[in-house]
Amino acid sequence: MMHLYVWPAIFALFVWWFSTGLIMYLDGLPRRTFRWSMLGATVLLAASLWGLAASSPDVSVRGAYCAFSCGLLAWGWQEISFYMGFVTGPRRAPCPEGCSGWRHFGHAIQTSLWHELAIIASGVGVVALTWHQPNQVGTWTFMVLWWMHQSAKLNVFLGVRNLNEEFLPEHLQFLRSFLTKKSMNLLFPISITISMIIMVRLVQAAIAPQATAFDAAGYTFLSTMMGLAILEHWLLMLPLPAAALWGWSLTSRKAVAPFDIEIVAGFLGAGKTTFLRHTLAGYGKDSRTVVLVNDFSSVGVDGSLLRERGADVVELPNGCICCSLKKDLAAQLKIIVAQWSPKRVLIEPSGVADLASLLGVLSQPDLKPMVRSLHVTTLLDAGAFLRDYARMTAHFEAQARLATVLVINKTDLVTLATLGMIETTIRAINPVAQIMQSTYGIAAPLTHVPPAPAPRVDVEHRHEPAVHHAHHDHHHDHDHAHDEAFGFASWSGALEGACDPERLRDLLDDVSAGAYGQVERLKGIARAQGGWIRFDVAGGRASMAAFAPPDDEAPRVVAIGHDLEGARLQTAFEACMAQQQQEAA
Repeated sequence: MMHLYVWPAIFALFVWWFSTGLIMYLDGLPRRTFRWSMLGATVLLAASLWGLAASSPDVSVRGAYCAFSCGLLAWGWQEISFYMGFVTGPRRAPCPEGCSGWRHFGHAIQTSLWHELAIIASGVGVVALTWHQPNQVGTWTFMVLWWMHQSAKLNVFLGVRNLNEEFLPEHLQFLRSFLTKKSMNLLFPISITISMIIMVRLVQAAIAPQATAFDAAGYTFLSTMMGLAILEHWLLMLPLPAAALWGWSLTSRKAVAPFDIEIVAGFLGAGKTTFLRHTLAGYGKDSRTVVLVNDFSSVGVDGSLLRERGADVVELPNGCICCSLKKDLAAQLKIIVAQWSPKRVLIEPSGVADLASLLGVLSQPDLKPMVRSLHVTTLLDAGAFLRDYARMTAHFEAQARLATVLVINKTDLVTLATLGMIETTIRAINPVAQIMQSTYGIAAPLTHVPPAPAPRVDVEHRHEPAVHHAHHDHHHDHDHAHDEAFGFASWSGALEGACDPERLRDLLDDVSAGAYGQVERLKGIARAQGGWIRFDVAGGRASMAAFAPPDDEAPRVVAIGHDLEGARLQTAFEACMAQQQQEAA
């Protein structure tokens, strides 16, 4: 009896445990090895399909072992192709924070759509190869594994206690945004009940008096796999050391090389993007620098301007970086590490970002080992300082207090007396920061201010005073444009065709004068005279300059402010385009 029940159960248990660990081990190796692993898995898939067809008429115990092994190998290809990123889905980005309901479910489906279709196609192939044959052990092994997969996947989406996120490879860290941590979900007891019923029926078939040796071995394989499905589900809920089962599989994963993080903060129009462009130019092409850009609007422009300098840019539109990345910053940084292995990461939060909240996220335990050093550079628009400081004192003081370096930008627009007043103000807020001055984003030390050591920033559970409530008392559905952040709204539009630079300049001057609402910031890129230009309104001043875009760039404009007249802005920009087209005709 042992060879009919005990050995098949032990064999199924070992093969399940070892094959799962092997896939995770291979998935932790350098990505250059993935094609060889995938090639080997594909050879095994072909062999398993042949084995399923060859063993389908065989009703011996050996035939049961062969069919079970081939069914499990056929399933292994599905797993390895997904976890190595070859067959996943059209979406490879985290779900925005606050996204929920059917929209969230739709995003989840997109992450593995091709994978699920490949499973269906493989399942149809397995059924076709064994159709009307007496040995269906391999086919039902594939189907049981499919059930285990779908049930576990739905449960971690709906919410379980133990997410086991450490098993996710770096290149799939974006999937963390689709995993939900909850004490229980309504599907879990249904999954357990259905699995228990199936397992009991399989055990009954295995020990039935009329069962042959083939039946006993085959049904034991299947009942063991169903029992393991139940165990997997309980490991998602009970406080058991599930990770210890496959700890050996994680030894192939290389330790993350720490990198430097520099945050370039500042209010809307302070010159952050220009400053970063000059910073990137100084690093050189081999600096392995990645830039995280967070635009206030759903349509970003800053990422395009930075790519012009050859940087690897990750854009995070539609909000402040503390909202967009509060849950997903660790996942984003791990994806960046896997893809680029950077020496440094530059972060440009939006002009209304809660800097203290961002620093708090970066100090979380899962990120600390990745960060070698953290510096904060805060830019101030000298020309608009008095106006902005009077309107948003708490926001400016918080950004200045947390800075390692304070850069007074656009110093060519103010007198020496005003520059001295700005310096005195920010020195009182942060006596230990280094203060620099800049024109067009090119920074130089203030010669009469000695450099000071970097401040020790204590950001644990800290938010900017007053600003926090003004910015965060809204629902994070992320279909908005953060309209309640300081009361700002955003407008954006596409620019079709080429523009007339003179008419565009007149339009920008009108925007600066308040003809289209209180515009705090406007920026965009457009075609003009056979080339491209970038244009900007900041601090009540307009500017235009030449721009060299990548091949796939799209002309567009975005404005941020109060009481924006979006329809009139759209009409005015379209008029700039229409005038140029009429002249060309």
